[in-house]
Amino acid sequence: MKTPLIDRRDFLRAAGVGFMAAMAPSAWATTLSTDAVFATAFVKRDGSFGAAVLSEAGKVLHAIDLPDRGHDVTFDPISKRSVVFARQPGTFAVVFDHSGRDAPLTIASIAGRHFFGHGVFSADGALLYATENDFDNAAGVVGVYDARAKFSRVGEFPTYGMGPHELLLLGDGRTIAVANGGIETHPDYGRAELNIATMKPSYVLIDRVT
Repeated sequence: MKTPLIDRRDFLRAAGVGFMAAMAPSAWATTLSTDAVFATAFVKRDGSFGAAVLSEAGKVLHAIDLPDRGHDVTFDPISKRSVVFARQPGTFAVVFDHSGRDAPLTIASIAGRHFFGHGVFSADGALLYATENDFDNAAGVVGVYDARAKFSRVGEFPTYGMGPHELLLLGDGRTIAVANGGIETHPDYGRAELNIATMKPSYVLIDRVT
């Protein structure tokens, strides 16, 4: 899926001089001439996987390799980094900067959890929140990662439902909205949906501070 990251003017303002200097001239010219910047996970012609930052016209500004299929990408305008999450039931997320100056950093899910393909940064960029599956207990959780300590996992809290997918940080900077699909899955069964007859989707608002 293609994720809009930020309006071009806001992107350039947030990126700053360091980002501009690090980009190749051709990529920088493309960024200047486009109205928006997007990021997406993709499948290459040879069947391998990657993620890329694109201009609105579809020109690749920067790309990285992924170990398996990716899903969604979230962007932190503070650090100018993005995180691409594995498609569920994947166990990796990859942090990368759009200039390619720093090597990508892989986040591995802890034992008993896998990612659900989505995440969001706190407004100050200090924390990354990711929807995850506590699959042995058929429960959704949000994993919390410290972006200033190499994305070490520092905690989790429940989503009060099964199969959390998308999550968004609302305008107050502390409320996280989570869409629970209500579908039980387990990596032993791939992407099979195990409780269709009893599934209970929900939309939950969670105070990330308390």
